[in-house]
Amino acid sequence: MVTSPGGLLLLLAAQLLPVVDGYYFFLSKDVPRCFIEDVPHDMLVMGNYKVPRDAKDIVVFVVTAPGARDRKHDINGEEIMIHKAVSGEGKFVFTAHDDGEHLICAYVNETHPLYRAQNFKVELKFDIGEHAANYDDMAKSEHLSAIELEVRKLVDIVRDIRSQQQYLREREVSFRDISDSTNSSVMWWSFLQTIVLIGSGAWQVYQLKTIFNAKKWD
Repeated sequence: MVTSPGGLLLLLAAQLLPVVDGYYFFLSKDVPRCFIEDVPHDMLVMGNYKVPRDAKDIVVFVVTAPGARDRKHDINGEEIMIHKAVSGEGKFVFTAHDDGEHLICAYVNETHPLYRAQNFKVELKFDIGEHAANYDDMAKSEHLSAIELEVRKLVDIVRDIRSQQQYLREREVSFRDISDSTNSSVMWWSFLQTIVLIGSGAWQVYQLKTIFNAKKWD
């Protein structure tokens, strides 16, 4: 049972951060599987995978930054953050350099002898932010005590929450600007439609009046 204020704060903050549940899917040569993680810059993302062990490097994971044009083949471009052929169990880690939607795709390795095999089962789980950090290794490498490690966790959690809040505020401003622009466009379009309708009505009245006057003189 958590009784200390620090422990309560740590527990509360941990509940606010996103943790993505695990997935499993079947991968075939013609059907890649992709996931989108919308994260702010400097956010740590870790993918834990489990793929067939008996086929070395059968699955390729590709992570692309927001706005990438070629999501699969341009592995030398800066937009490709990770291009990794894997087998068995392992993980890949990246830090978001920009705000936005990062695309994480799994493909069957086209150069593998088993490329044309039917299906491969892939298990994948994402950890984001503080949940992706390896605090056991950190404690050993930096010689942190138990209290220092808890403080480090709390600092990381607060930093991630602030980063998420800042990102959400920026998204809110962007959406509000788009909404205002759309509303303005709709208003002007409605005004233009009204002018066209009035003009069309006036023209029809003029034409009818001309016809009636012509018939009157006849």
